[in-house]
Amino acid sequence: MGWSLPNIPVKNETRAWSPWICLLIILTGIFCGLVRVVLHSPVGGLPSLASGYWLPLTMKTLTGIAIAITAYSLWWETQAVSVWNWNEWRQNMHNLWRARVHQHLFVVRHVTLSSDPQLLPRLVGVVQESDDDSPPLTVLPDEQLTPGISRFEQLCRVLSDRTKGELLKRYPSGHLTVLVQTSTSDNEQELQVLHRLWNDEQFPWTPEIHILSNALPYGDWNQTVLSSCDPVLVLALHYRQPGESLPEFASALLFVPGSLLAAEEQKTAIRLFRAMPLNSSALLLELKALRDMGQQSANKKHLVWHSGLPDAPSLGVGRILNELSLPLYSDIGTGGVIDFDAHFGGYGGLSGWLMVAVASEMTRYGVSSQWLLCENENESWAVTLGNCAPVMDMEPGSASRPPFPAGSVMLALLFNAAVVGIIQHIPSLAFSWTGIVILLFSLIVTLPGIAFLLRHIIARVQHSQFIKAARQSGKE
Repeated sequence: MGWSLPNIPVKNETRAWSPWICLLIILTGIFCGLVRVVLHSPVGGLPSLASGYWLPLTMKTLTGIAIAITAYSLWWETQAVSVWNWNEWRQNMHNLWRARVHQHLFVVRHVTLSSDPQLLPRLVGVVQESDDDSPPLTVLPDEQLTPGISRFEQLCRVLSDRTKGELLKRYPSGHLTVLVQTSTSDNEQELQVLHRLWNDEQFPWTPEIHILSNALPYGDWNQTVLSSCDPVLVLALHYRQPGESLPEFASALLFVPGSLLAAEEQKTAIRLFRAMPLNSSALLLELKALRDMGQQSANKKHLVWHSGLPDAPSLGVGRILNELSLPLYSDIGTGGVIDFDAHFGGYGGLSGWLMVAVASEMTRYGVSSQWLLCENENESWAVTLGNCAPVMDMEPGSASRPPFPAGSVMLALLFNAAVVGIIQHIPSLAFSWTGIVILLFSLIVTLPGIAFLLRHIIARVQHSQFIKAARQSGKE
């Protein structure tokens, strides 16, 4: 799983064209010409210079040498262009893949309402657990509690009141995507409540409300949210229902694209990146792929949260991170690793957004880079959250320039030499302005045209091979 980045091998650079081969071709052509002279010279001795014998022989020899050098140059250019195309396509694919992986939105406001006032200290291990600890089961203990959909409306009003100020400051009006996830199945009632709340508060935004299932939300995050050019408001709640006793919580996350933040704000704002599908049975390789894509610098300290992982990967997270040589906040949690299930193991997919909200809160205490590892019965994800810019130069770029079209230039010169020969045999064109214009036009067209045509043909032939290699490497 991981990023499924095709691992296409790099082709070795073609050796530079050799002037010694060209010199060998020239000497071979001269030798062949001399052999012809010796074998076909008249019996009485070599012809005189004025006999007209030497000029045609010289022209034929030079033409043969030029054709041989052109063939060698075309062979070299074809090899060099093929290698350059392949490595450039590979590099561009890696850059596009990295740009896709680096997609993110900025968290400009996060609110977490928990029934446990010591939630964050307990999670990071500052407050020790005690058998006598019995935190309350409801949030907002000073307000009236009516279980069911009324409680949902009450909590949504509180969350909207605490986030609308930041949204108004950055985005006074326009389209707004609202993602809502709860632990109940009353989706229609919840949708009606949200529309009524929107009308009562007369918010200036046009909402597009999506009620998410009780699964991990990162698939929806990848598919819809990261393509949004507008702010996104996430509401995740577990509210009191009749006959159940899980502690309540409510969280709100306000995401905005970078266009709504000033350049200085972007340097320190919290970023939530595209999530990576995770194969927990190969956790070492998966986390190595997550690290190498550079969503956050691998040299910075990380805090790692995990929820829902099977027992073996869960117990081995710390060891795997040590094998990756990833620096951790050793004074937080268990050596920089926090088991989120110890406090929120019964909330299913809701723990995904809650983990994001709590990790966002941790950035206030100087924790700059965090990984969130989540799994439930059907899917697993790894998510990066941090307030540092992604690393753009993880994959070294191609420093080579396009190869010089030596073969194409030689072929164009040979073609135009043939054009000159044809013009000389047409009396109306020889030594006329029309003939000169035709020759100049031919040079202007063929010198760049043959080079472009050759590269286009090579690219067309090679493209299917590259696609096949990418697909095969993706299956490995």
